Amino acid sequence: MRTFEVLELFAKRRTPLHLLEIYTALGYPQSSTTNLLKSMVMMGYLNYNRAKRTYLPTTRISMLGNWLPGYIQASGGYRQLAEELQRRTDETVGLVSQNDLYIQYILMLAPTHEYKSPPNTGAMRLMIDSSAGLPLMARMKDREIEKIWRYTRYYRLDEGNPISLTDLMREVNWVRHVGYAYAPKRPTPQVSSISMALDGDLFGTPIAIGVGGMADRLAANQLSIIETMQELIQDFAAGSSSPKHPCRRPKRRSGNSRRVPRGQARSA
Repeated sequence: MRTFEVLELFAKRRTPLHLLEIYTALGYPQSSTTNLLKSMVMMGYLNYNRAKRTYLPTTRISMLGNWLPGYIQASGGYRQLAEELQRRTDETVGLVSQNDLYIQYILMLAPTHEYKSPPNTGAMRLMIDSSAGLPLMARMKDREIEKIWRYTRYYRLDEGNPISLTDLMREVNWVRHVGYAYAPKRPTPQVSSISMALDGDLFGTPIAIGVGGMADRLAANQLSIIETMQELIQDFAAGSSSPKHPCRRPKRRSGNSRRVPRGQARSA
């Protein structure tokens, strides 16, 4: 655990760090931090500048995950689906997988305009407190959802934003009814998201896809975004959005589309 916390500290600071800076930031004892950093240097994951007495991750770190983009690219054409959805909606699109009690963003595609606030690839949110988690749970049995909720409560992972099992099941049942989760102004008042589960999986792991963006933009285009998602996912499942031939149709941003049931859920 501490090894990853050290690496995440470097990802946040993006600069060489002294021993004092590392153990102070992470709240570790100096002696154990020294031993940990020495081990990481010995394994080639950290570089130690003896003259300046600073540490810095090496390129070996990037090698641990540089195969993942190709892994996703080769897994059923999901990246092409996400790219087409991003092109059609002109908003942030994320591909999400379940990771134990969490959802994790495994692919993020952001628009070129300034009206965006995408989470980082690899970031995680609780299943029970995310719009992407709701459609994934909607495909589970009720007792499986209750188990996720109970473990989340047992480990106190939702402190500060608790939800009752009754409220959670109400939201899940609504997603089962309409087929999507709409999270207005969550996790912050500035952003909203819309998520749907996909029929396939990523080597056995359930996945969902979502569109996120500034709350006012998604509110104005909610219906057309939902219809675009439904259309692309249906075409993708039918095979018309294969990796070689992704569907390419004009953007539809008008709010005058046929009405789609409104969903109310929690954050992305």
